[in-house]
Amino acid sequence: METLHDTFVHIADIHFWRVVLNPLRLLNKRFWGNLTVALRRRREFVLERAESYTDAVAATGARAVVLTGDFASTSTDDEFRMAVRFVEGLRARDLSVHLMPGNHDVYTYRAYRTRRFDHFFKPFLPEQGYPALTALPGGTPLLLIPSVVPRHFSARGLIARKQIDEAAELLEQCGDRVVVAAHYPVLHETHGYHSNPFRRLENAEVLRDALGRPGKEILYVCGHVHRFSCERDERYPKVQHLSTGAFLRTFHEQGTEGEFCRINVTDAGFDIVRHVYRNGWIEEPVTPRNQTGA
Repeated sequence: METLHDTFVHIADIHFWRVVLNPLRLLNKRFWGNLTVALRRRREFVLERAESYTDAVAATGARAVVLTGDFASTSTDDEFRMAVRFVEGLRARDLSVHLMPGNHDVYTYRAYRTRRFDHFFKPFLPEQGYPALTALPGGTPLLLIPSVVPRHFSARGLIARKQIDEAAELLEQCGDRVVVAAHYPVLHETHGYHSNPFRRLENAEVLRDALGRPGKEILYVCGHVHRFSCERDERYPKVQHLSTGAFLRTFHEQGTEGEFCRINVTDAGFDIVRHVYRNGWIEEPVTPRNQTGA
């Protein structure tokens, strides 16, 4: 019989939003983000679902939750306050919380420079910063990797070579099975999504090699693309890449109204179940697909 070591939930891209009406707060990239919120995102991301969906996460019996960023839409204080209340609600339900920012959490250079995300989420951040090595409640190593910077005209991410080297050193300290979390996918194209070049992670291939070369069994969890995907790396078959769809999003093309993933860590590896809302929560066991291409 397989021994269960950890059960955790992965949540991605919540995107709490508020329409900004003060024109003085729109003299930067937030103008375009605010326009997107007003025209589209406020209809797709139904914030009223957050409380009941939190209950659904807790009902899985998971002991921890990993959140890979994009708590906000345009990095306003109001959005972060809503996000913090949400995260506090997870912790109040006895879930261990592990998180990092997404690109929308550093949406403007001012938000990044003033460390607005850090100010609001300080109780949940690793003291040493990112990359950070921590552990899930059952002892499974969890490596949190930074990947976001502000951009004027794109949504590209960045992980510096120095940060990759630091992450590789932390990975060496881990056993043979590790969960790695970041906001951006490492793979630019899978069966589930195709990333626009203006939305990709810079130095992704360098990070991919750093994760794969040690030969450890790794589950890499991410968001950003708002699409579900689970694939085994063609170059490094011991590495699985899991992208979870946006937590509160109504995805008309697929007939879904939000999702998250539950992962059991056992002696046999990673057992992944996709929880998707289609007129009620449906559990879909996941078998990683072979990668579409290197």
